[in-house]
Amino acid sequence: MTNGRRGGGAKLFGTGRIVFWRGGSVWIGHAEGETGFHAHHAIQVTLALSGGAVRFQTPGEDWAAYTAAIISAHHPHAFEACGELVALIFTEPESQEGRILRGRFRTGVASLAPDSIADEATALAAAYDADATDEELTVRARAVIARLTLAQALQSKLLDKRIERAIEVLRERIGETVTMTEIADAVHLSPERFRHLFLKETGIRFRPYVLWLRLELAIASYAAGNNLTEASYAGGFADSAHFSRTFKRMFGVLAGGISVQRV
Repeated sequence: MTNGRRGGGAKLFGTGRIVFWRGGSVWIGHAEGETGFHAHHAIQVTLALSGGAVRFQTPGEDWAAYTAAIISAHHPHAFEACGELVALIFTEPESQEGRILRGRFRTGVASLAPDSIADEATALAAAYDADATDEELTVRARAVIARLTLAQALQSKLLDKRIERAIEVLRERIGETVTMTEIADAVHLSPERFRHLFLKETGIRFRPYVLWLRLELAIASYAAGNNLTEASYAGGFADSAHFSRTFKRMFGVLAGGISVQRV
C-alpha cells in the first residue's frame, strides 16, 4: 500500500515515489501539470511509461514531444506530461555513468530511441505498479542508465583523483559547515587551483555543488516521510521557504507540489 503526502497547500504537480542512490535518483509517478523553466546539476533521462509522450521546452523555442529524452546538466528547460506515468532518472555528471553520458549527449534535449531501452522501461514501470521496494526501483532505474552507457563504458573520461577525493570528503562532511579552503587543503591543493580544477572536472562551481548536495539531503528526507520543515533542516536550509525556493529554481515546481508515496 502507498500513502500520498504533500506539503503546504501547493498546487499539485505530480504523485509518485522518489528513490536516491549514490550519484543518482529516480522520480516516478503520474504528472499532473507543467513546470516553469529551471536547470539542475544532474543529467536527466525522462521516459513516458504509459503510451503517451512527455514535452520539453527550451527558452525561445517551441514545445517538443518525446517518448524518451535526455537533458544535459545545467540546461534550462520546462517539462509537461499531464496524466502520463513518467520516470525521471537523474545522474550526477561527475559519476562514472554521468561522465559517459556527458560524452555521448553533449548539450540540450536529445531524443532517445524508445526501442533501445524498451525492456528496461517496461520493467521499471512494472516495478512501480507492483509497489516494489526502493531497492528494486533502484535496480530497474539504473538498468536504464546501464543500457545507455554500455557501449561507451571503456571510453569514459576519468575524474581527476583529487576532485574525486574532494567529493568523497565533502559528502562525508555535508552535515557540517564546510569551506572550500578546508576541502582544498584535504586534497593538498591551493584554494585557487582547487576552484578551477573543481569547475573543470564537475561543470559546476564549488558552492552551487554544496547547495546541490544539501538539496539532495532535503529531498531524500521529504521522500522518507518527513514534513517540509524537517526536510529543510535535514538539508541544512534555514527554513522551509529557503528549501522551497531552491527546489523550484532547480526543478521548476514547489517542493510541496510533489505528493510522495511510500510503500
